[in-house]
Amino acid sequence: MLTSVKVILYTSKTLSSGAHPVMLRITKDRKSKYLAVGFSCTETLWDEVAGEPSKKHPLYKEAKFLIQKKKLEASRLVLQLENEDKSLSAGEIRGKLRRAKSSAVTLYTYFDAVVDRLRKTGQIKTAEVYKDTKRNLEQFTRKGDKQFSEVDVTFLLQFEDHLKRAGKGPNTIYIYLRTLRALINRAIKEEVCPEKYYAFKKFSLGKYANIKTAKRALSKEDIDKIRDCSLSKHKELTDAKNIFLFSYYCRGMNFADMASLTWKDIAGERLEYVRQKTGERFSIGLLPPALDILTYYKKANKHNKGGYVFPILNETHATPTAIYNRKVKMLRKINGELKQLAAHCGIEAELTTYVARHSFATILKRQGVNTSLISEMLGHDSEKTTQVYLDSFESKVLDEVSKGLL
Repeated sequence: MLTSVKVILYTSKTLSSGAHPVMLRITKDRKSKYLAVGFSCTETLWDEVAGEPSKKHPLYKEAKFLIQKKKLEASRLVLQLENEDKSLSAGEIRGKLRRAKSSAVTLYTYFDAVVDRLRKTGQIKTAEVYKDTKRNLEQFTRKGDKQFSEVDVTFLLQFEDHLKRAGKGPNTIYIYLRTLRALINRAIKEEVCPEKYYAFKKFSLGKYANIKTAKRALSKEDIDKIRDCSLSKHKELTDAKNIFLFSYYCRGMNFADMASLTWKDIAGERLEYVRQKTGERFSIGLLPPALDILTYYKKANKHNKGGYVFPILNETHATPTAIYNRKVKMLRKINGELKQLAAHCGIEAELTTYVARHSFATILKRQGVNTSLISEMLGHDSEKTTQVYLDSFESKVLDEVSKGLL
């Protein structure tokens, strides 16, 4: 009996995104086996008759090319087997396709494919993390590409040692290893890498779970110094000061969200916005210092055609890549100016935009606010995450407590 190869949307399985994997259905002797092509799609964007995404799909051309390529590879193998008069079951044919597929895709070519996919879906920041992880892997392997089968426990241990020798901190090492793990998990799901090559079963990242980061929160007195300092002779630091304080007074709002903030997000004395990192909607009552900052920019940037509150983005930044690159550039600039501001205000601690978020949480803690409330204000899923932000009690406080032993 002849073997048939058809492309289908496998609706029996639903991914976390709500989409379904696109599969090759290999049928012989009325028995079918399925092989993922490495793409997913929702039912509303799938053309069942054509066996491909509809033209409304944002990645229609790329997906069509990928699907046709995978179908051609499968059909070519089936034809070759029939010409050689080899009778294999649907499962055996699928096995041959898997082996050909896994041997053809190397670690770095798959990295490139994932980075490209992330960029096309607007996930620029995540794409940069994958790209940076690949760059460090290439330094480790001296640009020599690897098969997934070569990424074993020994490889992971040696890569970890390489990162340590390169002076990377524990958090950075964890990010690179976690990203590599995520990539391999993705490759396994897309049947690019056989599950037997999953080395992270024996290489745990648990030791990085409880890394204590250096505390970066300011005291209330230092915040007041920043608020009250005069910049009459340092006007170039005004934006840095305003952005830092606005974050502090708006529940530790992060830089990316402030950069995208528009005047449409301001309704009277309330701020309504969706946090980019989590998709959570925030509604914040604006405190007087925050309102003063908005008043300043309301007068200062009337000609900002993009409608942005802060002078970070404008209408020329129209693509996800342009927006991401501009945010990275401006964050570097603002953090550099915050160092100058700290020196001008007589603050010894290192000042960055993220310190405002830490300071917001820590100062509330010192005032006796419940951790669960602080966690909700920060938009964290758990109080455990909030603990990372909360400063430990200062040594002087602990010293006073210890005097009770006398």
